[in-house]
Amino acid sequence: MTTGKRFTHRTKDHSDQRVLDARTKVILHAVSNEPRGRVLEAYLRALGKR
Repeated sequence: MTTGKRFTHRTKDHSDQRVLDARTKVILHAVSNEPRGRVLEAYLRALGKR
């Protein structure tokens, strides 16, 4: 069960907005700030694989 599903179940909030966990936010932020061609490197750095 994902964080969003847990939130929806706990709060009975069935709106279409998605709830992202902290790890996902960090990865998306890191990837979105990188120039084209360096996205994969940013993704791996955010995962701690590099």
